[in-house]
Amino acid sequence: MEIRVDPVDGSALAPPTLADPAACDGCTLAPGSLQRVREMAVLRERGWSYDEIAVRYHVSRERVRQILIAHGGVNHADVAGARRRRAEALAEERVDELLARWRSGQDTGSAAAELGLQAAACRSTIDRFASEVDRAARRASLAGARGGVHMYSERDILVALTSVAARLGRVPSPKEYAGLAREMQFPSLPTVLNRMGGWTSAVKAAGMTPLSEPRRPRAQRWTQEACWAALHAVVEELGELPSVLAYERHRGERDDLPSSATVRNRLGRWSTIATQLAAERQLATGRAPQLELGAAS
Repeated sequence: MEIRVDPVDGSALAPPTLADPAACDGCTLAPGSLQRVREMAVLRERGWSYDEIAVRYHVSRERVRQILIAHGGVNHADVAGARRRRAEALAEERVDELLARWRSGQDTGSAAAELGLQAAACRSTIDRFASEVDRAARRASLAGARGGVHMYSERDILVALTSVAARLGRVPSPKEYAGLAREMQFPSLPTVLNRMGGWTSAVKAAGMTPLSEPRRPRAQRWTQEACWAALHAVVEELGELPSVLAYERHRGERDDLPSSATVRNRLGRWSTIATQLAAERQLATGRAPQLELGAAS
């Protein structure tokens, strides 16, 4: 008996349980239609829309809907949950762009529309990943847009930094600058961070050398090599590279896996990591990809 293989992860499938294609009057599925229906059902269960599936298989949206209904359909509650998780994963993959727009004062809805993401997923991602510096920068941007604060030029900010440094006799820390800026009526720390792209950039623009950050007296645990090894282990455990959110859920309280933030800090964007791991899996298995890695949660 021929063993059927899951088109998504290559695992063996149980005997077909979908309705016989002959039961669908007028169906014109290509040869191997049960496999194609299975692929469509898996994509739908993972949160793909009818439109996305239609584009993948070069058919109409309505045709996808008819095929899935004719062969038993999928659970609508499961699809809704999967679509929400997939939207969150897509938003997390572009969290840097999203936060940059949010810090500049752009509302979440328009940022989501410009990035092709769901607004609800963007709001959820911002709530999880925005730091206090991000929030302070956004407040400064919104206040400036309303005309509620003085609009300082870049020269004003550089003069403020050098003046504070002259008063202290050394390069100030962000905390020291914030305290003296209020007293000397200089641009606030959030304004400096937002306008200059961070404290280090601001200090360098003012012609000063940033203070050295204190280093821990221990070797870095999560090197690039260690992060890659951990990701390969996760791929072996799950059969695929998960989204950022799914990775964090899988990691839980384990101390043998780095956080997603550490992974992205060492290796770069999550989508780039997924592309490399997907290519490695294809070379190892010798088969073409069926789904993009990181799409599932």
